[in-house]
Amino acid sequence: MNGETKVTRLTAAGRGAVAVMRANMSGRATAERLDSYFRAANGLLPSRAAIGRILYGLWDGEDVVVVRVSDNNWEIHCHGGDAAVKRISQQLTDDVTSADPPPHERPDNATEGRLEKSILKQLLKCRTPRTASFLLTQYTGALRQFLSTLSGQENMQAAAAEVNKFLRWRDFAAHLTAPWRVAVIGQPNAGKSSLLNAIIGYERSIVFDQPGTTRDLVEAELILDGWPLVIVDTAGIRTDVSNDIEAVGVDSARRTATSCDACLLVVDSQRGWTDADEELLSAIPATCQSAILWNKTDLPDRRSVSLCRVTKGTSIIETSAVDGIGINEVLTWLPAALVSVTPLATAPLPVIGSLNTELTDFVDSPSQMLLRKILAGWL
Repeated sequence: MNGETKVTRLTAAGRGAVAVMRANMSGRATAERLDSYFRAANGLLPSRAAIGRILYGLWDGEDVVVVRVSDNNWEIHCHGGDAAVKRISQQLTDDVTSADPPPHERPDNATEGRLEKSILKQLLKCRTPRTASFLLTQYTGALRQFLSTLSGQENMQAAAAEVNKFLRWRDFAAHLTAPWRVAVIGQPNAGKSSLLNAIIGYERSIVFDQPGTTRDLVEAELILDGWPLVIVDTAGIRTDVSNDIEAVGVDSARRTATSCDACLLVVDSQRGWTDADEELLSAIPATCQSAILWNKTDLPDRRSVSLCRVTKGTSIIETSAVDGIGINEVLTWLPAALVSVTPLATAPLPVIGSLNTELTDFVDSPSQMLLRKILAGWL
């Protein structure tokens, strides 16, 4: 028996960042139909995935996340828009349930309250299917289950320890809806703007051989390995600025470098490693991931990269915007450095700011009365 397939759209009709569908497949043959269209990055077949397993991969060349939520049900997260939903639905079955359920539809027998509504607001801000999959896990019960477990805890110190472990994912959770920010810094005319254009694949920054060309922050969004990033091209940082306008740009660049999640320090290999580069590297906060891009390596009179006097652990990548040298290495380094560890697919995550604040207060002063008050407001 081949079985039958029913596809239901869970998110509202119309354009959006992410669209979510639920595919109910009653037979093995229909479940294996998923395998013919979806290719997981890790090679695992969706028809054989364990319940709760999140698979990230490609569907006809587009980024898609597939999650097996029960024996016969899969959730499919794709780029928002009616066309994408219609295409995937038609590929899976000719018998598609096209009725538009409310955007907050949840699994059978589930209840929705303040908690789910707050998660839904965050879910709608997601830029990629991969980040949306983590929010959807919270929406479909992971966060509610965690809080319910806390309600049965009698030992407040043990409860505080569990909450503290939960809150350690706070930075990761915040970036599910706000992209990681990467600053491109360096001395004037080191080739920052050319490298930014090479990394993002199109001309976003103005390129000119006159130092001080970039005076405003130039931002460009891109997605690497399913994670959303914003790369910021800054003004060349130097002390002998030519005018007040350039001085404002340099000051803005310094502040940007100290507030980003990662910094790419671009060094002109013709000029070699200088005291000014050393100063820039030392100004990058320890909490910020950093890499040195030894640039313009296509030129014959470049200096040796071994001249870099860098701190242990700082990556050095030889690059050239002209020949594309090192660009793929940069694109590989960025997501690995920014998201070195990810939580389990089924883990509860601190995705609601106000709840995180309340739970932080509980960790600071554990008391049963405070915990009950917090949980009463969310469960």
